Amino acid sequence: MGNKETEQAAIAHVMAVERAAGRDPRDVHTSGLPYDVDSSPRMIEVKAFSRSARSEPLPLEHRQATAAETNAEHYYVYVVDNLAGLDGAEVGVRILHGETLLAMIERSRPQVTYWPTFKAAEYDQAERLR
Repeated sequence: MGNKETEQAAIAHVMAVERAAGRDPRDVHTSGLPYDVDSSPRMIEVKAFSRSARSEPLPLEHRQATAAETNAEHYYVYVVDNLAGLDGAEVGVRILHGETLLAMIERSRPQVTYWPTFKAAEYDQAERLR
């Protein structure tokens, strides 16, 4: 399962969990918001892991950290792990929210990452090693 498929599987799992909790979730991950699922009043950022997320870093964009700090009562990070199921472990969801999430953000160090788009023409013209 690739990154995109892993993320989509995690979002689908979170949507099912939210429905089971009696909420009405909407997938907003392509809308430009700093979270993936709107499950009012929850704003849920989904972090997907094919294996266990235990002791793994959880990357948050600056805008996501800011949203968590600004909306601490309603901003959640759902960590969905064991999506590959290779070791027989069931898919799990860990919820980070409120003071716990804020403490994690406080103790982290921001890093700048550039995400240039690899345009089709650039891809086609790039040197290829075999």
